Amino acid sequence: MKDLSCRSRLTAARYLLPALLLAITGSRLEAASAKLLDIADTVSANPILTKFSALIQGSEMATFLSSRGPFTVFAPTDAAFDRIPPGTLDTLLRPENKVRLQDIVLFHVVNGKKFLAKDLLTMTTLLSCEGNPLAIKKTKTGTQLVLKARIIHSDIRCLNGVIHEIDTVLMPPESALPPIAPRPPPAPVAPPSPQGPTNALMVPVPPVATPEVSPH
Repeated sequence: MKDLSCRSRLTAARYLLPALLLAITGSRLEAASAKLLDIADTVSANPILTKFSALIQGSEMATFLSSRGPFTVFAPTDAAFDRIPPGTLDTLLRPENKVRLQDIVLFHVVNGKKFLAKDLLTMTTLLSCEGNPLAIKKTKTGTQLVLKARIIHSDIRCLNGVIHEIDTVLMPPESALPPIAPRPPPAPVAPPSPQGPTNALMVPVPPVATPEVSPH
């Protein structure tokens, strides 16, 4: 069952642009918040999260991830996208696959609390905004995993949550995703104009008289 809280917030964020300004009291809080960006802007500004940023923009989820939250986001790096089958990213970014793309982005997001790396040590599972669980564990060498993805950089603090960079793109069960939409047919090409004689009216040209030359 999908997380209704995430779905309702996504719907509200999609149609109603946030208009509420956060009132922060205290000079220390104001100074700290001035240095922080929201999750969507933090991802956009990160030079190794450009492909995940493209997913957020293509799915029209930027407004949702800029809302109050708080959120915990597991963001795959650009290197993580190099490990998926060729052409997958381009397919997901086609407009007709937007709903599928939204589910994939939501599978990387946990709503309601920002979980730091130390918090994840005591957890075995988190419920993603997509509705399917994310298994959390720690290896014997101390590496923290989300499903099979390694957390390679943790605790990137944002105004409305926290980001953990991971080395693998998380994919929900295929059965939970809408099918990939077929590629639209190419636009018809106009046939070339026929070659050959035209039906233009031929106007006869009278001959030019040769001038007479007088003998000397």
